[in-house]
Amino acid sequence: MEDELERYYEYKGKIRDRGKYLIRDSKTDRLYRVSYIGAHHTAFGSYCGGVTSTYSEKFEDDDLVNIESGIGDIRYAIIGDIREAYEILKQVIEERKPSTFLEKSECVMETVTRYFGDYSNIKERLSFFPDEDMIDYYKMKHGTLADIAHKNAAICVERSMLSQNLLKTIGIDTTFKMGGFINNDGKPDGHAFNVINDNGRYYIFDSTQPTLRNGIVSPIVAEIPKEVYEAVIEPRSENGISIRVSHYNPLMNKDYDVIYDAGWKRSYDARNSLEDQKRV
Repeated sequence: MEDELERYYEYKGKIRDRGKYLIRDSKTDRLYRVSYIGAHHTAFGSYCGGVTSTYSEKFEDDDLVNIESGIGDIRYAIIGDIREAYEILKQVIEERKPSTFLEKSECVMETVTRYFGDYSNIKERLSFFPDEDMIDYYKMKHGTLADIAHKNAAICVERSMLSQNLLKTIGIDTTFKMGGFINNDGKPDGHAFNVINDNGRYYIFDSTQPTLRNGIVSPIVAEIPKEVYEAVIEPRSENGISIRVSHYNPLMNKDYDVIYDAGWKRSYDARNSLEDQKRV
């Protein structure tokens, strides 16, 4: 363990070993060897329970990320220079002057939307990042998440990673999470989102799937009890909990019923936690 700790400090928490990384969870002070320091997509996300990781720190500009399509097409990227996103956040906060946690979460959602744009170009998303063979064999530079700013190509991985940094910047305790996901059609997938501890109240935070709160396009913020929160943020738990959430999606103009961190035997129903998020 001491040797691993030395390697951890030497490589700033990123140790590559045949596609795997060793990361340290700041809440437990333990090291975990997981498949991705960032996140991935998988065609069978509902079976991710206990396999994929959480990450509790802000992502640094040189943190390496593995990004996949649903068919295992691997791309490599680093966070890159996202100073523009912080400037946008500052502007949004000055405009809205938030005072509550929910108002701050809406500022983060607005910043993510202004920075990445909409979803009209997501089919071209992977073209912005070099693939695994190009990196390994041709020693090409990694792409960056900043490369897809304003490209209308970002999906949950990029949006949740940016949200992680923005939430931390404004003093909100958040953990990045990648896990199984059951979408509105009942199909399994992988999904990245954030899990928040706001002074002893706990939430699923999702800046990818919008909802409405008092007529304002907002992130999903579904409240969960402490024991569910602790199970979700545990990187290698063998006793996880899936969370069911219902919301109205204004982009799709339909009600959605989804399951976060899908694939566990235990489940928690958070469908009543978004009662103020109504259609307008």
